[in-house]
Amino acid sequence: MHAEAPRSVADLAADPDWVVTRTATTGQWLTAERTLERDGHHRLLGLTPIRPGIVALMLWSGGDVVQHFRGDEATACATALRWVAEFLTGDR
Repeated sequence: MHAEAPRSVADLAADPDWVVTRTATTGQWLTAERTLERDGHHRLLGLTPIRPGIVALMLWSGGDVVQHFRGDEATACATALRWVAEFLTGDR
């Protein structure tokens, strides 16, 4: 993974823990997801574009959205990595 915070979903895609789906026609990303597991607890983290310049970030637990964020792609990606770190250390 990059030493600095990811600025885009393309940066997240460089990490094999992230699964990025793209359109078949343009290659534009549709979703970026990462499954998290710690001590038998599972979470799903996902990003999706919702309108030009705005990305939704959601954290699911057992099918329920337990945390969400909307903002620019760079901030959403940085927030996603912070949530991953918090979950893996037991803070989320």
